[in-house]
Amino acid sequence: MKRKQFLYWFSIVLEIFLIFFSGGNSSRADTASDVNSAISTGLTEIAQQGSQIDSRADTASDVNSAISTGLTEIAQKGSQIDAWDATCLVFGDNGITDLQAQYAYKSILKNNDFLSGGSQGLNGISDVSAVNGLVAIGKDPTNVNGKNLVADIVKDANNPASDYSIVNDLEALSTGSYGQASETARTSLTKKLIGMQDQKTGLWNGFDKVDYTARAILALSMNTNQPGAADALNTAVKAVSNHLYQENGGFAGGNTMFGAENAYDDVTMTNALASASVNVYVPLKGKTDYVAPVQRVLDQHPVSAGNSAMLIQQATWTFEQARFTRNGGKGSIFAFNQTDAAKPGEIVSIKAAAITKKQSIINDPQATASAKSDALNLVDQILATYVSKLSADSTSSAAIADRAAGVTAFNHVTVSHAAPATPVTPPTVTNNNVTVVNNPASSSSASSSSSATSTSSSSSVPISTPTVSGKPVKKASHRSIVYALTTHRSIVYALTTVKLYRSSNFTKSNLTKTYKKRARINRPMFLVISQQTNKQGHAIYRVKDINSGKTGYTLSGSKYFAHAYYSAKVTRIKVINPKGINEYGKVNLTSKKRHVKKNASLNVRKVVNYGRSNRMQLTNGRYITANKKFILATKIKKSSQNTRPSTPTATTTGTTTTTNNSPSATPTLPVAPTNPVTPSNDAKTITTTISIHADGATIASGSIKVNSGASALDALQAFAQQQGLALTYTGSGATAYVTGINGYNAGPAGTMTGWLYSVNGTEPGSSMGVYTLKDGDSISMTYNK
Repeated sequence: MKRKQFLYWFSIVLEIFLIFFSGGNSSRADTASDVNSAISTGLTEIAQQGSQIDSRADTASDVNSAISTGLTEIAQKGSQIDAWDATCLVFGDNGITDLQAQYAYKSILKNNDFLSGGSQGLNGISDVSAVNGLVAIGKDPTNVNGKNLVADIVKDANNPASDYSIVNDLEALSTGSYGQASETARTSLTKKLIGMQDQKTGLWNGFDKVDYTARAILALSMNTNQPGAADALNTAVKAVSNHLYQENGGFAGGNTMFGAENAYDDVTMTNALASASVNVYVPLKGKTDYVAPVQRVLDQHPVSAGNSAMLIQQATWTFEQARFTRNGGKGSIFAFNQTDAAKPGEIVSIKAAAITKKQSIINDPQATASAKSDALNLVDQILATYVSKLSADSTSSAAIADRAAGVTAFNHVTVSHAAPATPVTPPTVTNNNVTVVNNPASSSSASSSSSATSTSSSSSVPISTPTVSGKPVKKASHRSIVYALTTHRSIVYALTTVKLYRSSNFTKSNLTKTYKKRARINRPMFLVISQQTNKQGHAIYRVKDINSGKTGYTLSGSKYFAHAYYSAKVTRIKVINPKGINEYGKVNLTSKKRHVKKNASLNVRKVVNYGRSNRMQLTNGRYITANKKFILATKIKKSSQNTRPSTPTATTTGTTTTTNNSPSATPTLPVAPTNPVTPSNDAKTITTTISIHADGATIASGSIKVNSGASALDALQAFAQQQGLALTYTGSGATAYVTGINGYNAGPAGTMTGWLYSVNGTEPGSSMGVYTLKDGDSISMTYNK
């Protein structure tokens, strides 16, 4: 026997020895303080009794209690949380916290042989735990600090070191979709595993027959679409019932670690059977005088304090699997892209994150009451949006990603603070026809503007001192700006040929589908799930095909996609759908009123926001779809803010003005501002309130003091300074035009994408640069897609 294999089996024997002799029936009370008091009391009673539970009807609640106990034991480990702990937590009732995920990630990097700089671990144990843990915390196992763990597993799978390598590698590769090489390896491993099944007994003859058969069943349950897998699985389940199942509900027979039943084998086989859609809450083979497998596991109290970490982990995910199957779930919970077992915990987790965020807003001592109210409302909006997304998710992978995106959105909610007692006019500098306003930062705060709890000093506000540089100022990158709801889902359609990949690694082997360029009425539509940059440096979308439901990654940008629904001030449309459209009496497009044929023109009163798919209300009060595949806007209401400037001319001076809070800007040659941005101490001042909205959310809101006679653009500049917003605009005076706020940028001429402004609810007929404010005016900035 090879040295590595000997060490592996020795460690297994030692672990099982400790499990078997050190507390399988422990009666120690679990007194974890952070467990719900009622559950803790019941579990303490169960643990103290240390005997079988008489009421079999309470098995379901007992499992829930056991899961809570196991998760409590895991959560108490703090910084010692590892990959398997993370997997247990993500399937638990409360999900996993960001801090726990961070601990798990550090543990994976440290303990996985390949990621820590070594070779593939013994029999793939380290790899299967790492992949499960990484996916559980929303990390991509194909790109972990530049290393591809999946590729290493595929390499081992093509020449497995042992029988256990086959099941471990197969389970790891079956947690998600990782490209063609991974899929080929899965097929090969499944075939090998089926070929190893004893044709007489239907079992697998490993060093421990119960354990290895259970692992084989688990791996096959994640690959029922592979040739022969379903039949082999059915045969195995029957064989377990006939040859290994005992009257007490446990499993033993043939060669096992100790020649008899043990808690480890019971846990592993119960998990495997539940993964194969067996209801382990009832006796197998319909024998009422037998004990149900999950009951036998409960009777051994494997999640009680004092048991080994390995037993607590495996028992906890076994209970989670059993509950998932009993509640109607199909397949293994470890198949993250096939089942939605993590969804309940992710929903609870995002709600807890919202409560934490709201508490930090409430506790902000420098925020005004109105600012707190706005921020709290925004958190509620984000929560409602993401709970809706999570509820619609059909896989654990999607739920994990949406929960993480929602928490990120919470973190980007800012709270407006009162203006400093002694406002300071920031230095304005010019460089290469770009005007940059560098906003002063407080010396008492190093927090970014994205933190809702950041503070600033009103008594000590140093002015930034510009430095001379010959380098041009870099315009703020859209991807480098953080703002609320950057991953807000929107529906787009393809303008040209686009390609869909399995992962963010855009290689030929990962290509799953090519969508050819189509006519407008036939363009494929996608739901944008998230935006990111892949390792090749491309800005990409993670999308879902609206028609097929297929998900994947594709290049992003206006060259490839446009919003599929109108959101501009359209006043007239033409029907372009060959089959026409319908007019409805209700905004949800129910209560049909009449059918309208192709080429008909309709007058529009307004565009109505309706989730991701907008509607249009006609002048007759009825509603139609705003989908660009069905209608064409032939007339759009004109205003100074939605008229796109073409090539800059002498009248606009060809300049772009940027309010930039980033320290990366390197301004030169300071000059005085041409318009008052913040009031001086001796000037008469007025107060205006400003709110900025995009994607249905409020980016920022609050009040600002400016000099009497200031324009709306002056106030916006001062507000951007106060809030730490990135603001860009072109021209001045009558030609001034806002081109971007915090990464929401105006599109090219004719796209109607850009910023609209209103004062006291009415859109002025002039530019922001010439609109003179009065005391108490309220400015609203809205991003039009």
